[in-house]
Order: sequence, then C-alpha cells, then structure tokens
Amino acid sequence: MIRKNAINCVFLFIFLMINPRIVLCMEKETLPLPAGKVFNHAASLLQLPDGTLLAAWSSGSKEKSKDTAIVLSFKKPGSRQWSQPQVLIDTPNKADGNPVIFLLGDEIHCFYSSLLAAGWSTARLFHTKSTMNQNKFGSGSNDINFLWAPPKRIFPFYRIGDLARSKPVILGGEEFILPLYKEFSGYYSYVCKFAGEKIVYHAALIMSRPGNLQPAVILLSNGDLLMLMRPEDRGHFWQSFSKDTGKTWSRPEQRKDLSNPDSGFDLLKLASGNIILLFNDSSRNRNNLTIALSENNEVDFSVKKILEEEKDVDFGYPSATQDSNGKIHIIYSVNKEKIRHIVIDEEEVFKGKSQK
Repeated sequence: MIRKNAINCVFLFIFLMINPRIVLCMEKETLPLPAGKVFNHAASLLQLPDGTLLAAWSSGSKEKSKDTAIVLSFKKPGSRQWSQPQVLIDTPNKADGNPVIFLLGDEIHCFYSSLLAAGWSTARLFHTKSTMNQNKFGSGSNDINFLWAPPKRIFPFYRIGDLARSKPVILGGEEFILPLYKEFSGYYSYVCKFAGEKIVYHAALIMSRPGNLQPAVILLSNGDLLMLMRPEDRGHFWQSFSKDTGKTWSRPEQRKDLSNPDSGFDLLKLASGNIILLFNDSSRNRNNLTIALSENNEVDFSVKKILEEEKDVDFGYPSATQDSNGKIHIIYSVNKEKIRHIVIDEEEVFKGKSQK
C-alpha cells in the first residue's frame, strides 16, 4: 500500500507540472459495485468505533428507477479492499435514495427517502437503525452481517417531498438536529430536532429566490449553527445562521465567494476545530471536486484546493469523516456510475495555504 501511494504521488507530481491546480497527494480507490447496477450515487460515509469505514449509497439501473436500492459496503481496519455491497433497503417497486448514515451511541442510524412515483417531489422520509452489539463481526475482511430494524415513516402518510442529504449535528445523549429539505412546489431547507426517534420540533421552511435545498449544518465555536444550502439553480451557496439550536434561522444570504453548480456538497468539523467544505467550485459544472478550509472565524473557507478535476467528468455528492488518526476520508460519485474513496491529511490542505 505504501509503495502504491508513493507511485501515485510520483505520477501526481508529473501531472502537476502540466496542471498545477491539482495540489494534494492522496490515496485513491474505487469501491466494488453491485452486479449489473450502472447507477451509483449519493453516498454517505461513517466510521464505526473499531475503525471500520461504512458507506451507503443508491444503486440501480438508473436514477429514480424502481429497482434503485440502498446498498452498503465496509472496509475493516488493515483491509486492502472494501466488501462487496449488501442491500440495506430495497422497497418493492419503489426507488430508494439519499441515505444518511451516522452513529449515535451504540446504534447506526439511517435516514432515507422512498419515492411513491417517478419524481423526488413524491419522496417519503424513513428511518431505520442497527444496534452494534446485534451485528455479527467475523474475522474475515468481507463478513459483517448488519441487522436493521424495520423502517419507520417519519411524517404522516399524506406528507411527501421530504428528503435528507447531510449528517446531523449531535447535541448529546439521544438528541440531534437533522438537516432536511422539501422538494414540493419549490425547494426549501429546514431542520428537525430529534430525541431518539421522536421529533422534538420541526423548524420553519427557509425561503429564498431561487430556492435552496440539501442543507448541511455545522456547530460553530460560539454555539451558533451555520447552514449552507445548495442553490436551486446554478450560482452560489445560500447561508443562514441559528442562535437557538435550530428553532429559528436568519434570513438566507448568498455566499458570493462560494460557487455551486446546483450540486451536492458536505461540511465537516475536524478534531482541530477547523471546518472543511467539499464541493464543486464552479457555477456551471461538476468537473472538479474542491476542498475548502476555514481556519479562523469558521465561515470564511479561504483555503481552497482541488482534489479532482477532469473535463466532462462529474464528481458529485461528497461525504466525509475523520478517523482517529486524523486522516480525512471522502467518498463521492464519478459520473453517477462509480463510488470513489480518497484519503488526505489536514496538513496537506494547509500546506502553502495556496488558493485556487
């Protein structure tokens, strides 16, 4: 593995002589995919207490097709490969999508949406969970049997158009704030506060023109919550703040310094206290995957570096986590066909502090 990474860095150095915008040396691999499934997208990444990486994503013959299921793959510590994907959720004759997985205590939680018909506006939000001590961990690299509870619908049966995308802010105990959005007669972000599986409150929809969706929320050092939102159309991120743990939010404003081509993204607070933003730094297309780092006031994201860039290639929907050694793990889709995993160091992002 070390030799392979060294070779990758040599090739990267040669490539830098031609294209200096690519500045980070990193490990890179592609996850195995379900047989015959050419659509693979919208992944969510989690690290388990023992260091195992767990990834869940939508997989099917095409986006929103009735055979689209949610699958998961894992990579144990020390393993050189990810496991063959196993089915997490497959609702008969319904498309399942946008999984969000996270750890709360000794339970793995998964929120996802299932479509009643062909469009995202018919989505219904569901939840399932898996208790760690009920899962069967074998000694091999490909033998974890996850046991998931029967899915439960979050809202009444008549409510549609609700979806998740980003991980929650964990408040302590069983409480967390989950970023959500509504895709029905427009695009609107909001949050729900949960205590276990019960909703404590449902915040008002955040209105903007153009609309906003797929919010990500991060807790700042002063106790405020920062929400960034994908724009309904190409342009720039929307931004809002909450001073009361998500009950109310400030009027959304556009971040003219942060472009977004109407694409998914992720926010992650690192152990150092710094925050990273993973996104497509363009107002037109998704042919680059960029990491931006905020080291001062937690909202400037002044350090930007390219992770991937290639003409006519779609790098989409990143999801990130940081392991116990400080490594940043990122997964994302490539042309909505493959799921790629890269590993970088925070020091690499800081090195030289060169901007795009």
